[in-house]
Amino acid sequence: MASEPHAVPESPHGHDGHGAVEMPRPTIAPLVVSLGMALLATGVAFGLSFLIAGIVLLACGLALWSGQLLPGRGHIHEPIVEPEQRPKVVTAAPGTVEHLQEGKVGYRFRLPLEVHPVSAGVKGGIVGGLLMIVPALAWGVFSGHGIWYPVNLLSGMVLPGIGKMEVAELEQFNFGMLIAGVLIHVTTSVIMGLMYGVLLPTLPDIPQSMAWAALLAPILWTAASYFLLSLAQLELPKGAWPWFILSQFVYGLVMAVAVVGQTGHHRPVVSGILGGLLGGALMTLPAILWGLTHGTVWYPVNLLAAMVVPGASELTQFHADWFAIACLMHAILSAGFGVAYALLAPKLRPIPAPLAWGGLLFPLFWTGMSYSLMGVVNPVFQDHVDWPWFIVSQFVFGMAAAIVVVRSEKVYIQPKGKGPDRVADFVTG
Repeated sequence: MASEPHAVPESPHGHDGHGAVEMPRPTIAPLVVSLGMALLATGVAFGLSFLIAGIVLLACGLALWSGQLLPGRGHIHEPIVEPEQRPKVVTAAPGTVEHLQEGKVGYRFRLPLEVHPVSAGVKGGIVGGLLMIVPALAWGVFSGHGIWYPVNLLSGMVLPGIGKMEVAELEQFNFGMLIAGVLIHVTTSVIMGLMYGVLLPTLPDIPQSMAWAALLAPILWTAASYFLLSLAQLELPKGAWPWFILSQFVYGLVMAVAVVGQTGHHRPVVSGILGGLLGGALMTLPAILWGLTHGTVWYPVNLLAAMVVPGASELTQFHADWFAIACLMHAILSAGFGVAYALLAPKLRPIPAPLAWGGLLFPLFWTGMSYSLMGVVNPVFQDHVDWPWFIVSQFVFGMAAAIVVVRSEKVYIQPKGKGPDRVADFVTG
């Protein structure tokens, strides 16, 4: 689209091409085209709404890009700075830098300097796997299905034949399903522990405002919604919980950014209200997207109103009064959680980065993996699992594995080479 930049002879005239460098005109067209093509590919798997959005974005991107090819539209002239402001010529000074050699102090071929041993990841996976059983079995008892129900559901991730079993059969003890569930659980726990042990030294720090918001917002909002749904004797439809949890993460992150950015300009209460309302507005995007993929955008809105409206029905239709009630509830909850965060954030203790990653990364990864496996092998089991309890068990695993790995001793990575200064390198490293 553009040729190599070349200098135009300097002239005291204006910006009409003299005394300037011809450069390609900046354009967002390639990004728009790429996004449109990505949405088109996504639409093959997720439905018509993604296809339509992809076609629109692709057409807009191609139109923008084609416009750059018109005569006089593809380039701009960047003025040349004055000679005294231009970079000075670099003068070479050879022989002033000493080259590192193998075995000498400061020479390292392998990074990082220290890592957690493989055994730390195995221990963390085993401890986390044992502790995460407690919430799973507690859910089986409190739900009335019994302790064997979650075990049999776990085996359903890989055993396709049990997808046709009735709930009463899944509540009974089955030796074969017990063995399958134990093998799945042990294998997955050890693999997850090993992954965490390897990834821990490479994971960046998480800002404390983000860490607390990403942990507290989904927990508090999901707990409140779960309680209200239980009182109203309502249930989220199939496949809605992952989208619901995603919306809570969107709320937490956006709210934290907005609150931190507004704290210097407003008091905590005002910052919390503004941040909560902004996060609440953006968290509706996953809900609306889920509604579009399931045929109606009003279902999430009506379901929120049905938490307080007795005898609500016809959740797929638009109701003006329910819409007003849902907007009011959503605004109150969003602002309330935002104010609570703004008041509590300065008093919250910092979360170590490994614990934050353990509480955030592994619940999302394990839940996504389990949900996907069930969707392939036994899709009907996705309705049997109580996903809030399931995510709690993954949170327990992530925190326990993180604590074990962090508290384990690190192994020093020896520098490459066998020179005489290797001992000194060990001491100074």
